[in-house]
Amino acid sequence: MSRSPLEPALARHLERITGYLQEAGLRQIPPERTDLRRTLADFIERRAPAVLEPWLRAIGAALSIPEADWPRIREDQAAAIGRWARHIADPADVETYVMLSRHTRQGFISRFPASRFLAAQIRFTQLLAEDIKREFAHDPAQADRLRQLLTQEFQERVLHITDFFVQAREDELRRQEAAYREELLEQEASYRRAIDGAPACILFVDAAAGTLFDINHVAERMLGYGREELRGRPFQDLHPPGERSRASALWRSALERGHASRDDLHLLTRRGELVPVFANAGYIEYGPRRWVQLICVDISDRKRLESQLIQSEKMAAIGQLAAGIAHELRNPLAIVMNALYDLHHILDGRNAEVAEDLRIAEEEIGRAQAIIKNLLEFSRESGAELERLDVNELLTRTLQLMQKYLQDNGVRVTSELGPIPPCLANVNAMRQIALNLITNAVQAMPEGGDLTLRTAAVGANLIRIEVRDTGVGIPAEHLQDIFNPFYTTKAPGQGTGLGLSVVHSILRRYQGEIRVASAVGVGTTFTIDLPCQCHAEVLPDPPEG
Repeated sequence: MSRSPLEPALARHLERITGYLQEAGLRQIPPERTDLRRTLADFIERRAPAVLEPWLRAIGAALSIPEADWPRIREDQAAAIGRWARHIADPADVETYVMLSRHTRQGFISRFPASRFLAAQIRFTQLLAEDIKREFAHDPAQADRLRQLLTQEFQERVLHITDFFVQAREDELRRQEAAYREELLEQEASYRRAIDGAPACILFVDAAAGTLFDINHVAERMLGYGREELRGRPFQDLHPPGERSRASALWRSALERGHASRDDLHLLTRRGELVPVFANAGYIEYGPRRWVQLICVDISDRKRLESQLIQSEKMAAIGQLAAGIAHELRNPLAIVMNALYDLHHILDGRNAEVAEDLRIAEEEIGRAQAIIKNLLEFSRESGAELERLDVNELLTRTLQLMQKYLQDNGVRVTSELGPIPPCLANVNAMRQIALNLITNAVQAMPEGGDLTLRTAAVGANLIRIEVRDTGVGIPAEHLQDIFNPFYTTKAPGQGTGLGLSVVHSILRRYQGEIRVASAVGVGTTFTIDLPCQCHAEVLPDPPEG
């Protein structure tokens, strides 16, 4: 007899089934008929071993139970029938229902449909009823009473078993639903972490209303708004007025086709700034919610690089045009120079004033020819061939070429070109270095200033070039980036961000080194150390002895 306290759920279950039996008139033989109950219980316990064999053969074939499982089923059924017999004898002994409740949840029988278990119990009860009829053939009245009690107890057992199976399935469904909800919550949390950690601005737009209901952390930082501030606002408000129709078209395309994208939109920040973005829109359904997810990638850098590349191409085209014009100017200048030469000889000094004018004209034409020569040399295409190079001469000729540019910008030039040996380098590459450094220096002195060029030999096979300006200087936090391609702090149209990168690349090719020292408001000094592979060939022989 079960003496341990029942679980509250099982106690309520037993009370409920008992109430059903009484109210439905199914309990014809009351618990007080202990004599009849003990007679049936004794009969069941005595006859169960013999009934088990035909029962097992019948259900084994009917339910396709492998014979290897029969011994365990025989043992379990014998124990279950014993518990049921004790309950029939004493209805207060509910151990049989404690065990049934447990097994329908997690035991062997829980792995199969309830109908399979009930079919087996029905067949066992039929076999018992047939045995009762045979054994009590001499007392038909007693046989009828025992069979009536057996039917009553079996009906009660069926009600319990049915409820146990249903409750077990409901509990399992609730467990699965809870696990599913927990998994969904974890997936949503994981999705939220992924969205917030994404390196792009992400906006969530309600598919029906076209209003924002969420944004990620990147969007908050980029736009300057918090999530709550934007919730419920039309998503078009985040675009400048002239682009709102295009933004709406993107949203509608995503609703119609499932996805769409554009790269001609800007996001409008709280500060009124416009951020160019590549917008990718996707339609998403999740539970009852429908929305369009807008992933907006900041393409400011790409736009800037495109602008710089266009500017570089324009500058290259202008350079080619200037070289072509310079080439065409050489012939007429040569003709003019020859005419001046002839006039000089015709006059033969007879008019001093005219002779002086002719001399000045010849000097200016000579200077123009020198400028054209330098310009053509700078524009001349060159491979990677190396040749002897006089760095001092190269710097001098570069200054001559840029003289007008320097004067127009109010830049005063000081040259301190020391005795240095020739170097083995590519002439045009070194011209590019000189041109870039001088141009950067001039641009750093918008109000004019002083430019100083120094050269010196600092080792047996090493020369040093210094380019110093008194310009605006470079902030310390920018110094580490100035040699990166396309990095520039200049306004659009004033630089491409390639000059210093080119200088750095050329010097690295020749095993040279460039350093920069700068102070804001004081100026900047670029220092170049360049190996001179041919130094030993040009040094004077050491004195004998």
